[in-house]
Amino acid sequence: MKRILTNAAFLFVCMPVWLTAQNTKYLTEKSGIWSLYNNKHQQGAMFAAYDKNVTAIAEWFHHKIPLLANPKGFDLNTTIFGMWDDNYKKRACNYAIRSQLVYNFELFLLENGKESKWVVEPPHWSFYINNTHAGHSSNFYYEGFKVQDDHPSLELPFEKATAALADLFAVFPLEKEIAPGVHLYGDGNLVVFNPERPAFWLPVIVKEVMDMKLTYYSIRPQDKEILYAYLKKAYDEMTTEELNAPAYYGSEDGIVQVNGKKEGLQIMKFNKDYWDRSLPSSAIQFICMYYSPNNEEWMQEYIKNNGHPDYAQLVRNVIPLNELAGLIQKK
Repeated sequence: MKRILTNAAFLFVCMPVWLTAQNTKYLTEKSGIWSLYNNKHQQGAMFAAYDKNVTAIAEWFHHKIPLLANPKGFDLNTTIFGMWDDNYKKRACNYAIRSQLVYNFELFLLENGKESKWVVEPPHWSFYINNTHAGHSSNFYYEGFKVQDDHPSLELPFEKATAALADLFAVFPLEKEIAPGVHLYGDGNLVVFNPERPAFWLPVIVKEVMDMKLTYYSIRPQDKEILYAYLKKAYDEMTTEELNAPAYYGSEDGIVQVNGKKEGLQIMKFNKDYWDRSLPSSAIQFICMYYSPNNEEWMQEYIKNNGHPDYAQLVRNVIPLNELAGLIQKK
């Protein structure tokens, strides 16, 4: 009896949501409009030039992809989001101004007989421009200086140690070279670059990673007593061959998290020499986006479950991949 009452209570709580869903219809045949907004607030000639370059890319996709050229079922709100900050700017591997370009599909709705529009966090498609933190798995993150717990003298050592580790990231294997300057890596990471420049990612060896980790764990006394001692022991037990081998992410103990046995994803860092510094920092030199095509059966299942198409996936399915390298500026 108790279980019946519990189930009844659950249905009662969920009923308003269910009824709302039943009374909501997506107006997928209604024509919409395209608009472009700039959410960046930096001033100056360099940022003005950058905004002009990103706007050209936004319009390129707008005209190249029919779904974006003639919105139907949504208004297409395209927004340029700035991503420039002091810590990012300090890194030697970063040069060009970065941003995120977001195409928001503001879906038309019919709710309880009234038309409305999905404007708060609507479905979207986006990609990154000149962002060295994109195109791979997350950068390494280590907790830095704690104002309330650490002595002030530790702030600068922590800043240097965490900055060095934050330059590292794990890279998915290359799956396909679609065209010169267009590479598809695992997990749907598509990278668009200038193939005439040096490699944009550089491998690091195990010794480099271990030295960085030992430096980090030597700063705080309590870390040095336990974690530093553990890592130093592991370091001393590694052969010269392994220390000089390309670094891969992972270890049997789950603590060292680096090996030279090609187990896991390879650890890389962004190559500061990839950037053509004869070009201004406003130039577009590097683009990263998620790319994974789906078949028609999957798309129909999505519509059945959601009441509208997966517009972001429809865009990905028709991106002219062979032409993307043309978006990279070389002069």
